Order: sequence, then structure tokens, then C-alpha cells
Amino acid sequence: MTRIAIACSFYAAMAVIGLLLMLWRLGAAETVAVLFAPPQQWAGPIGFIVLATAATHWSSRFLAARWDSVARSAYEIRRYLGGLTHRDIAFLALFSGIGEELLFRGWLLNETGLIFSSVLFGLAHVPLNRDWLFWPVFAFAMGLVLGWLYLWSGHLLWPILLHAAINYWNLRYFLREDTAKCRKS
Repeated sequence: MTRIAIACSFYAAMAVIGLLLMLWRLGAAETVAVLFAPPQQWAGPIGFIVLATAATHWSSRFLAARWDSVARSAYEIRRYLGGLTHRDIAFLALFSGIGEELLFRGWLLNETGLIFSSVLFGLAHVPLNRDWLFWPVFAFAMGLVLGWLYLWSGHLLWPILLHAAINYWNLRYFLREDTAKCRKS
């Protein structure tokens, strides 16, 4: 089994667990509504997704160029995930967006509220490598943004799309050869 298949299987399992917990917490009708009912708003959420994706991606580029910890983590990401195709990156971004959003926003946010679910989202991203310590702080901040988007729109489609878009563009950037070799120390 390839690395991408293992990762996507993990996120698919997370999605199933999140969906089951949503059904338990919210009931079938509300779960279907927040996942599949046509959203009431389109322009605002799509505009926000485009702006938030661009801001997050450019912030990542800025930090990777100026902060050794972020640059070293880009090198480590490339070392672990190098060789992924654009299709692999798209699958990984989409599966992680669906899995994490169903679990953290679809279920946990409804159980614990915005702040605590964002703290747990950040803690779920605590790395084994100390060079990646920015990761849980970034995940906490993104948990707040993704949770706010869900609460504002009332639909999980928008946080899933934002999460997948950020993961896609940041992975593409961090897996580039010139990014990964900027600081190996």
C-alpha cells in the first residue's frame, strides 16, 4: 500500500467516525442538512475561501523564507512526502479536509464549542519533530477560522473546501525542490 493510500485510508476512517458521531449528536436530518442541503449562501463563503486560502498560502511562503523552524519543516515534509504527483496531493488534501472537518467541526465543535474544539485541533497536530512546533499553533488558528466559517455559513461544505484548498496549495509549495532545500540545517 502506498503512502498516499495509507494516509487517505486514515482520513477516510476519520470521516466515517466523524459522520457517525454527527449522526449520534445531531441526528440524521441535521447531519444531512449541514452536509448535503444546498447552501443558502454562495458568494460570501466562496469569496472568503479564496481570500483565506491566498492569505494562508502567502503567509506560509513568507514564514518559510524567514523562520528557520518553518523552513526546516518544509524540508522534512519534502523528505517524507517527496515524489507525490499533483493528483496525489489533491487526493491527500481532499481526504484530510473531509475527514478532519467531519470530526472536528461537524461533531466536536457541536460538543465543545469553537475555542475548545480549536484547541483540540491544534493538539491533534502536535508533531513528533520539534522543528514543526509552529504546526499546532497554526492548526489552532485555522481551527478558529474553519469553525467560524462553519458557524457563520451553517454548512460543512465551506470548511471542507477551505481546508482542502489550504492543504493543497501549501503541500504543493512545501514539496517544491527549491522550497525544501532552502534550509536543511
